[in-house]
Amino acid sequence: MPNSLDREVVFQSYEDILKAARRRLPKSIFTEIASGRDRGVTLKANVEAFDKVFLVPRAAVATVDREKATTVLGREIAMPVIIDPVGALRLLHPDGAIAAARAAHDAGTICAVSMVAGHSIQELRAATTGPLWQQLYLFNGREYAEEVISQAKSCGYDALVVTVDYPVASKSPSALGINLRSALQYAPELIVRPRWTWGFVRDGMRVGLANAPNPRSSDIVTAQWDDFAWIREKWGGPVIVKGIITPEDARRAVDAGASAIVVSNHGGIVLDGTPATLSSLPAIKRAVGDSVEVLLDGGVRQGSDVVKALALGAKAVLIGRPYVLALGAAGQQGVRAVLEYFSTQLDRCLGMVGCQNVADLDDTYVTSPWSA
Repeated sequence: MPNSLDREVVFQSYEDILKAARRRLPKSIFTEIASGRDRGVTLKANVEAFDKVFLVPRAAVATVDREKATTVLGREIAMPVIIDPVGALRLLHPDGAIAAARAAHDAGTICAVSMVAGHSIQELRAATTGPLWQQLYLFNGREYAEEVISQAKSCGYDALVVTVDYPVASKSPSALGINLRSALQYAPELIVRPRWTWGFVRDGMRVGLANAPNPRSSDIVTAQWDDFAWIREKWGGPVIVKGIITPEDARRAVDAGASAIVVSNHGGIVLDGTPATLSSLPAIKRAVGDSVEVLLDGGVRQGSDVVKALALGAKAVLIGRPYVLALGAAGQQGVRAVLEYFSTQLDRCLGMVGCQNVADLDDTYVTSPWSA
């Protein structure tokens, strides 16, 4: 399978994506992206939860021109697959979040941008006319967050994604500390990955906080529930609360004025040992009903995973590792290939289960240990 930037990139499986990323990225960086926190229990649980849900196809039903399009917060997208906000993307590829945003636009979907993606809010808006969501942490209090909100608002971003599951900053992964001073430590890895190394050096070895204005600290502080009235007032648009794993917190998010929630455990890189997001989804959906749009990330690796998540109550899914690894392997072409991979697999799975439209998916299309 090709992974060169000037050749077509095609992925047939998540294993293809892993192989392509492993060939291009330094070992430390690949390991940090592909692995979970501590023993990786939550990362493993996220993935394995999808194996516990079985599809229930309709017999003798043929579908044509299947409809994958949906709407999220009133925005029509070509498929219910959205780019997750992930930090330090410039470490994976010099184009970083710009490549992800452009690929999402080409695929007709939304790109959510990390507050520490490596490109500024203005750079990203100038790079694409596609829909963008801006992630928000409360670095250094409200004054700092207000500047982010103001910039995203003036640049026409569609929504704020307030991440609430990272209350205590953890030590940065070793791979994210590559610079001239530490280059000798990583020299054996960098020598055998000359294309990545040359791209990183040519880009000025920039990694982190470019789209967080005037950063004074790398500590990440999440918003508290009493911050949301202030956030909504300053923003004036849709607010998405990301990092919900319990029905009680889902109801709190609704009470705080959320337009949507993301059932998420940060992909298993913050706290190891939390429950799988898919296992938490049905109870959360029952708790909030149709009062708020429910999205999900964590462990989504193929088109049938999207079908299962939608059948259990999600309006759409967000993907992280698949596109991040593909970005590292082949830049914008890699992210575009991942989105095409999900689109193709989603379409095939809809056809195989006998569902004409993603809007028609419900729990009759699956058997699940967490259904009511």
